[in-house]
Amino acid sequence: MCRSSLTVVAAGLAALLASAVAGAQGRPGGAPPAAEAPPPAVLIRNVSVWDGVADRATPGQSVLVEGHLIRRIAAAIEAPAGATVIDGGGRLLMPGIIDAHTHLALPMDRPFREDPGYVDALSLQAARIVLMHGWTTVRDLGGPSQGLARAIAEGIAEGPRVYTSAAFISQTSGHGDFRDLTERHPNGGGVPDAFEHRYALLADGPAEVRRAVRESLRQGATAIKMMAGGGISSQYDPIDTTQFSLEEMRAAVESAADWGTYVAVHAYTDAAVNRALDAGVKVIEHGHLISEATLKRIKAEGAYLSSQSFGAARRYAARAADTERGRKGAQVIAGVDNLMGNAKKLGIPVAFGTDAFGSMRAYEAGPSEFGYRLRWFTSLEILKQATSINAKLLALTGPRNPYQEGPLGVIREGAYADLLVVEGDPLADVRLLEDPAKNVRLIMKDGKLYKQTL
Repeated sequence: MCRSSLTVVAAGLAALLASAVAGAQGRPGGAPPAAEAPPPAVLIRNVSVWDGVADRATPGQSVLVEGHLIRRIAAAIEAPAGATVIDGGGRLLMPGIIDAHTHLALPMDRPFREDPGYVDALSLQAARIVLMHGWTTVRDLGGPSQGLARAIAEGIAEGPRVYTSAAFISQTSGHGDFRDLTERHPNGGGVPDAFEHRYALLADGPAEVRRAVRESLRQGATAIKMMAGGGISSQYDPIDTTQFSLEEMRAAVESAADWGTYVAVHAYTDAAVNRALDAGVKVIEHGHLISEATLKRIKAEGAYLSSQSFGAARRYAARAADTERGRKGAQVIAGVDNLMGNAKKLGIPVAFGTDAFGSMRAYEAGPSEFGYRLRWFTSLEILKQATSINAKLLALTGPRNPYQEGPLGVIREGAYADLLVVEGDPLADVRLLEDPAKNVRLIMKDGKLYKQTL
């Protein structure tokens, strides 16, 4: 081959390589997308700062935000040239709220039967609703939210930071198997529909589980969501069922660990939770029917309990009492008081989450979770759950964490500038956050102001 031909081939290979790299950067499994340009500096003066960790706020403080991060906290700070200066009027400044369990990509019942473009539009609306409640970060525990997460990170859409787990992983007949009885199994000759393509991966046996975990990670999951027991919204798996064998769960935990992240499981019962812990699972979602002995094991093994009050679901369960979903819902709701009471008694931190999905009303009702939790926890304890405790959960994603410039859920120098200014004292009465339109006067996420009514 002559030198000129070699030059042409080399140029072609270079172009192909450049194209491949650019494509990888645009895909969920490639390099992270470029974020928005850093916002201008903001100085918030005359605020009482609650850092997400302490038992009380520190009055008379100023906070300087430069770019995406908090640069300085002090009693007096001189505003940099060109900075936006805001007087907090002595009000409380606190970290943005984190929802540890939601489903932004499930904004309606059975979304996999609807036009995907319409569902995505509803998800964008849900993200905007959540952000304007003051919820600056969410942990999305199942559903195709990776595109939404990317659009928000790139500044195309407005919403909270999204830690996506992409598709649910379920066994056949598990909580993620939403086929009608007449539909053939996708692994047995059936034609996969939108649900199998986007919402859930059915896997049986360790090999299929490994493949499903790796596929979710390839799609951009920051952590893995598995169904380890029966659920309310699914038709054909009773609450008491235990799903996935120990070997299957271990395969999932090992595959996630290979990527530096973890597995969270949907589980309500002692049998499901203990099998998950045997497999090395780090996060238990729900757990409403577990005993005090199982809670003690969760604490001893340093696992996390991510649960919800399901207060907003009580009226639905009452209306649907004569349906299978209503009966399962009532069974779970009956266990809430025992779970939360025992967790409080044992000193187990409970992550703050809503499990919102199925309708826009679910996202609108999210702030009511604050008041529901007052039955078991103080306002201060609930605020810690919704900020610094939830941030520890997010950090379990390790190298899969898309936000590594600083910590979340706290106010300290070098942390992400996710901030709220609140009217009144939510440390004494967390129900103030149930009316964000009135009481949340400023919302900042990533250093950018989304609401400012001071």
